[in-house]
Amino acid sequence: MSFNKDELDPPKWVNSDFLRRVIEDSGKGKNVQIRNYESTPATVLGDHFASIMFRIKVTFAADGIANGVISLILKTCPDVDGLKKQLLDSFNVFDLEIYMYTKVLNECRIILEKCGYTDLLAPRIIYSSLTPHKAIVFEDLNELGYFMLPKNVPDEYETRLIFSKLAQLHAVTFKMKADGRNDFNFKGTIFGLSAGRQMQFFWTGPKFLAEVMGTLPGFESYANKLHKITADWLMDKCIKVVNLPAAYSVLNHGDFHVRNMMFKKNIFNAVAEIALVDFQIPHWGSPAYDLVYMAALLPYEFREIAFRHYFNIFIDVLVKTGYEGELPTYEQLQQEIKAYSYLELYFQSTLAILVYMDRSKIDCQMETIMSDPVVWRSLYNGENYIAHIKETVPKLLDTIDIE
Repeated sequence: MSFNKDELDPPKWVNSDFLRRVIEDSGKGKNVQIRNYESTPATVLGDHFASIMFRIKVTFAADGIANGVISLILKTCPDVDGLKKQLLDSFNVFDLEIYMYTKVLNECRIILEKCGYTDLLAPRIIYSSLTPHKAIVFEDLNELGYFMLPKNVPDEYETRLIFSKLAQLHAVTFKMKADGRNDFNFKGTIFGLSAGRQMQFFWTGPKFLAEVMGTLPGFESYANKLHKITADWLMDKCIKVVNLPAAYSVLNHGDFHVRNMMFKKNIFNAVAEIALVDFQIPHWGSPAYDLVYMAALLPYEFREIAFRHYFNIFIDVLVKTGYEGELPTYEQLQQEIKAYSYLELYFQSTLAILVYMDRSKIDCQMETIMSDPVVWRSLYNGENYIAHIKETVPKLLDTIDIE
């Protein structure tokens, strides 16, 4: 199945009354009458995990509108009890995401536009609710020409665009905090999700990585080093570094990978713009969190290019905002990234699996992949993943003190 099974049909409360309220609240029309609507999955298998998302195309009439058509993206919680629902119920991710879109990202957009950065930062939220159902409705970026990258690993040019967009978000939130915003103290991150920490992949990653490294000729010494690492030890290291005071802090996206971005081409058919999506676990802390999160999933040769480009854009945005304080230095950023080496090891042993798995060969649901250790272990044998860890993990282990 190429779609998540719980996204084939929307919840029963998604009906004409709900859609009428959404369209009227969005300002698209008054006295709306829903004529017809059709729901399809908004994502494919492997694009995301916990929330469920639907693309709903609505035809309607309203005051002054005889034949209105609108495409909506609905994000909500699964109704069926299970790992997904447990994960979402353990953390107020919908509250946070609504807050980010309505109270933070709009202001970020305004500041960035004044600095000359006019590309779309994130989609516009047109409706949200927490009761009786948790729901967020977005404009459909597909209608604006945006698309999901058909590959999980960007090329060098796309990597520059990705880190440029991240720098814009980081810089403008740094400036907003310096100007007195006191509502950015989110401590999201995947390490703050209590239900998430109960998931199999959190605890089996280091062990499975050690096992697969041990099967690779010439990598035995690295496998031996990995075998000394326990999941508890690595988790404790990650939690500690995420909560340490940083040389300077920004508002991190918190789940910064290529499936949480949408891309748009220019008139020359080249990718030229990126919009960020899925702001459910924002995190105030070192910029190294987002940087390492994404860099861990890239070819190693892109790393320094990405970090340098990110920092140049970060400083450019900061200066153009009129920030008058002491500017962060690249040396500070390098030290922050180095301090997050334990975090990268965790990402290499877990999240990199989801990036480098061959999704065309996946014939089970993401919930099974994330919870069944047999299925999860099988992914470590993937050709693309092995090629990635052979390149990145030895370099990483050479910088980490395991003792």
